[in-house]
Amino acid sequence: MIDHALTRPYSKTQKATRNPDPRPVWHSDVCSENNAHIRIGNEPYYLSADGKLMPSKKNQAPPDLSYFKQTGK
Repeated sequence: MIDHALTRPYSKTQKATRNPDPRPVWHSDVCSENNAHIRIGNEPYYLSADGKLMPSKKNQAPPDLSYFKQTGK
């Protein structure tokens, strides 16, 4: 590792082990609290800070309204 902020040489020894299980259980440390990403159907969207649904990729089609309950005005 080369980092000019360090005052002397630095090295690290790390041991890696292989899990022989062909189908390991993957644990995710994702915190879903305050998560602004939403999936509607098969498309990902983003919920902005003001609560508006926004596309998460360029030229993304708007969400299918059949997933939402329609209310009368």
